[in-house]
Amino acid sequence: MKKILSALLLSFAAVLNAQELKITYIANEGVLLEAEGKKVLIDALFDDFYEDYLSPEANTIDKMMKSESPFTKVDLVLTTHIHRDHFEVTTTGDFLKNHKESVLLSSNQIKNELTSKYVDFKNIEGRVKSHERGVVTLQDEINGIKVNSFFIYHAGGERTRNIENMGFVVEIGGKRVLHLGDSDMDISRFESLKLAQYNIDIALVPYWYMTSDDGKIILDNELKAKQLIGIHYPKAPSRSALGEIEKQYPKAIVFRKVFETFQY
Repeated sequence: MKKILSALLLSFAAVLNAQELKITYIANEGVLLEAEGKKVLIDALFDDFYEDYLSPEANTIDKMMKSESPFTKVDLVLTTHIHRDHFEVTTTGDFLKNHKESVLLSSNQIKNELTSKYVDFKNIEGRVKSHERGVVTLQDEINGIKVNSFFIYHAGGERTRNIENMGFVVEIGGKRVLHLGDSDMDISRFESLKLAQYNIDIALVPYWYMTSDDGKIILDNELKAKQLIGIHYPKAPSRSALGEIEKQYPKAIVFRKVFETFQY
């Protein structure tokens, strides 16, 4: 009887452990990570500038600003790049102003945008940390959360070379979550980063990585994540893309609805 009880307790503990990381979809590439009392918000502070992609709803922004659930006590804010479907100056600045506990980590380009355009930057300056593009791997520990970050060119070739696009590996709740922003599918760049060394549990990637030849090489050979989640899915459904993803990566999911959640 004791052995059975012990086995049941171990099984129950395993279930709890499997659900300790929660990912909530905000919009486009915006997500909220939650585990063990820590919260990380990535690419979620923007408006409806681009109509083709989902943006945070007005009531969601209101909850963010008022620190209402699930946006109470956000330890870390990460922004991959400056495009308006990932980042907006006033929304980001106001969030940091209202969340005294939050620290923003991003590129110098994002910090410069806040410095020059956010009217109350002095009130948040001490909680804005940035890195210079060009360093291979950067390491930070902010509010008890470890982050490995790196720069990869933004998708789009020469016309987007000025965009400082970052990727992040976030360690939270004993798990490692990768977010690529709008990273170009440059196989040689991924080879140089050696991201598989981080033993990635969940990779949040632009959904088209799972439908293109170069993307599949990167996913299979360079990331090797246990779970794939597609993001940046357009409002107009791409059924052929979803079918290809289901065929190639049957365990993968694609975030398509605001406030979808995934537990791992």
